[in-house]
Amino acid sequence: MNVLLAEAKVPYDITFSMDDINSDFSQCDLAIVLGANDIVNPSAQTDQNSPIAGMPVLQVWKAKQTICMKRSLNVGYAGVDNSLFYMPNNFMFLGDAKKTLEQVLNLLSASTPTPDNNNAETADVESQQKKLEEESTAFLDHIPDLQSNTFLRVGICKELDESEKRVAMVPQVAKSLLKSGIQIVIESGAGDNARFSDGSYAEVGGQIKESAKEVYDTSNVIIKIQAPTLNELDMLGAGKTLISPISPQTDAGMELLHKARDAGINLLAVDAVPRVSRAQNMDVLSSQAKLAGYRAVVEASNAYQRFLRGEVTSAGSFPAAKVLVIGCGVAGLAAISAAVSLGAVVRAFDTRLDCKEEVESLGGIFLTLNFNGEEEGDTGGTGYAKVMSDEFYKKEMNLFKEQAKEVNIIITTAAIPGRRAPILLKKEAVDNLAPGAIIIDLAASTGGNCELTRPGETHLYDNRVTIIGATDLPSRMAYQSSYMYANNMQALLELLCPKDERKLVINMEDSVIRGMTCVVDNTITWPPPPTVNQTRATKTTTQKKDDFLIVHQERRKSSTVFSKRILDLTTIGEVCAIIFLVVFAIILGFFAPVSFVNQLLYFILAGFLGSYLIWDVEPALFSPLMSTSNSLSGKDLFVSLRFCSYHMLTFRTYLLL
Repeated sequence: MNVLLAEAKVPYDITFSMDDINSDFSQCDLAIVLGANDIVNPSAQTDQNSPIAGMPVLQVWKAKQTICMKRSLNVGYAGVDNSLFYMPNNFMFLGDAKKTLEQVLNLLSASTPTPDNNNAETADVESQQKKLEEESTAFLDHIPDLQSNTFLRVGICKELDESEKRVAMVPQVAKSLLKSGIQIVIESGAGDNARFSDGSYAEVGGQIKESAKEVYDTSNVIIKIQAPTLNELDMLGAGKTLISPISPQTDAGMELLHKARDAGINLLAVDAVPRVSRAQNMDVLSSQAKLAGYRAVVEASNAYQRFLRGEVTSAGSFPAAKVLVIGCGVAGLAAISAAVSLGAVVRAFDTRLDCKEEVESLGGIFLTLNFNGEEEGDTGGTGYAKVMSDEFYKKEMNLFKEQAKEVNIIITTAAIPGRRAPILLKKEAVDNLAPGAIIIDLAASTGGNCELTRPGETHLYDNRVTIIGATDLPSRMAYQSSYMYANNMQALLELLCPKDERKLVINMEDSVIRGMTCVVDNTITWPPPPTVNQTRATKTTTQKKDDFLIVHQERRKSSTVFSKRILDLTTIGEVCAIIFLVVFAIILGFFAPVSFVNQLLYFILAGFLGSYLIWDVEPALFSPLMSTSNSLSGKDLFVSLRFCSYHMLTFRTYLLL
């Protein structure tokens, strides 16, 4: 039995990667899926027209039987219906999966005798170690053959910025790429700051070169972590490919594009990978932002010098720290998760209301604005926040100003690609912070979200508030960030090098490759078409009827004069409804027969009963008992309608007379 746990605190030593587990599903009798959606969607492999086509997924549908436990049949992040839910070998369980699964596990543990696991675990560890040793020995023996069979050489050099400690490739990923026919050529000492020695690369078949010039001359492709300089482009020959951050929407990026075009260099920007579901394993910005969010909490804890968790000790009682996270993208969610795990009380805000459930699932408190507008903070499905209206911005500033009076740590992550980071924390808000408060500005590299941030510096404002404007947080976790970056590059190289062709192919018909390609064949291809960067399909709700899938597109309701608010207390429509009900009640009191009033009350109660038992309940949750209740309420509703209609006719005749 394979169990997929989404957003659960599962020990890493008992988890498997997708590649390791997919081959086992076809041999499983039962696969249980908890909460997952897109990651188990067969459409990624069976429907070439699906928005998630090509996305790596867990092939749970290959098991003899699957059980999906979810709260509803709603679509996932990509906005795509999951065909797994309607497969004949799948059962849907709609409800609280956690409680149900705990009950099942308790029953199983109660009926199963407890074995002596110590000997079994020891034997299992020994067998795994023996297997790894055999695989390592076999790989070392085959290195010469693998090196002679390579079709592509990828170069990795030291970054020119001395503060950069990351490296674009790690030995374990280099080993995997060599098996695929891709040779890693690395400059000596490139991985030292990330604790990867030259010897570790040599052991997995990597070639070590003494200078960057040798690496550039030997390689077909160069991968970097930081944007290249014009001098580095000069070292690349015509027809070669550079993969690195470019920031093509900036003036500096456009200068690199023109230089590459004139030199005949193909340029792929890893910071322009479309934020679509199938490209998640190549999304460098997300992987590095996750590290930045986690590290921000570590830095804040170090600077705060107090407990984040509430503590009651013999030396006194100490309240939990209150943390405000502004911006709930990848970095913000990572910060929320880390702060909650340390025991802090975390509040979060984002213009994208879709983030609310994610924040709450991590244990945070999502803040909302009492705002009359109908703005959405997502830029047309690209996954980034957009610039909001002046009215929204004003209320946002007031919210942060009030929150600053209560919180101890503020972490800001809001950024808009190609523009200066928006100012969200003004001097007035910082002045409201208590002495000893901390501000971590993750948008410092683009100017900062705080008005007082100094990019690249940490300073003490007014001898009270520490403002950290670090721009190298991922680099402070060089080992981890290098590993994640290398995994992103492996996924990208696998996309660029189809197995059946054994060469680098820049396929401009592939939306992911098209979105990140800036220069190819002496042509500047930036910017890509807008459809390339569309994150989600149209949001849909689904139901199954007569074995046909009916898809209803949600349409945004247009605002009317009745939706406007009066003094931020209520809407005009609500006031009109109350006045109408009061007038209607007065008329009934003076003119309506008593029997009519009684039947009207029955009708209203039956309406409420029918609504809660039918319209507000998922169809899949209906049970025989509920079916009986529905029948009874339907009967009451029919009788009430009949009597009410009779008395309405009588009442109308009475008024006419």
